[in-house]
Parts: sequence; C-alpha cells; structure tokens
Amino acid sequence: MKTHPSPTRASVLHAVIEEMQARNDGRIPTDVDGVDAFFHDTEDLTDALLLRWHTQLTASLEGGLVGDPEDRQEAAVEAWRQAAQTYRGVRRVIDELAAHPPTEAIAHAVRATTYNDWAAMAVAAGLASDFDRAASRVGQALELEARRRDDLVSPPPAEVARPQQCGALARFKKMLVG
Repeated sequence: MKTHPSPTRASVLHAVIEEMQARNDGRIPTDVDGVDAFFHDTEDLTDALLLRWHTQLTASLEGGLVGDPEDRQEAAVEAWRQAAQTYRGVRRVIDELAAHPPTEAIAHAVRATTYNDWAAMAVAAGLASDFDRAASRVGQALELEARRRDDLVSPPPAEVARPQQCGALARFKKMLVG
C-alpha cells in the first residue's frame, strides 16, 4: 500500500496556485484541501501568494539578465511578461486584489509588493540603483509597457505609495529629506 506524503504549507500553496491557474477568474480558491490547516486567514494566504509572485518576477528578471543583454529595459519588460504568463492566474488575482482589496491589510500588502516589484524592475533595467519612489515610478512605466504589449485589461493601481516606515530613523530621514 502506497502512502501519500503529508501535506505541507508549500504543497498546499502549490495546489492553490494550480487551482488559480486553472480557474483564472481573479479569485483566491479557499476551498483547496489544507488551506484552513496551513493558512490562518485570507490575509495569510494572500501574503504567501504575493511572495510567490515576487519570487517568480525576480527570477524572471535575473534570468533575463544572464546573457548581459544590450537593452536591459527590454529585458525587464520581457521578464515581467514572462512572469505574468507563467503565473497568469496569480497575476489576475493580484490585479483583482489591487482593484478591490477585501481588507486594509491586504491593500497594504498588495501596495508594498507592487512597489517592490516596480523598484526591482527599474534596478534590473539599469534605470535605478535603489528601491525608492523614483525607482517605483520607472518600474511602473516598464510594467505598463509590458501590459500594453500583452493587451492586459487590468491596469495596475495608478500610484502606489511607499509603505510607511516607523520609528526614530524614519522620522529623522523625513526631517532631513523634507
């Protein structure tokens, strides 16, 4: 008799992503076996999905730069397109969550991930050297170009604010920068 391996958080997340890919309806499938056992709530599952998307995008960006392409901006745009194609169901869910976040925590998580995605694209394209507001604006333009090429109807949010920093260092930076 063959025994089946016990489910893990990773295997359940994989099953959720497979279901998202199959459904491609912009909704998180919470009816997958094990979701309740390994994820505290929809926010926890959303965080895991956002991390998986960001990891996929980062891997695509790094893969696009392996051959040291002459046009790094083009490589960044194509990397986003490749990641969006590979994870089309996940990307659709993220777009839906950006447009209609069910909670403020999910809205914040989507904004923070989007900000980091855009900055990573700008850095990969050689148009920025830091994950800052300027880099996120440049990266946003790169994503919009990728979406234009793929004729995706769900645009990203118009502006994604940098996640708020807390503490004395953040207040000091604000005093210095203005």
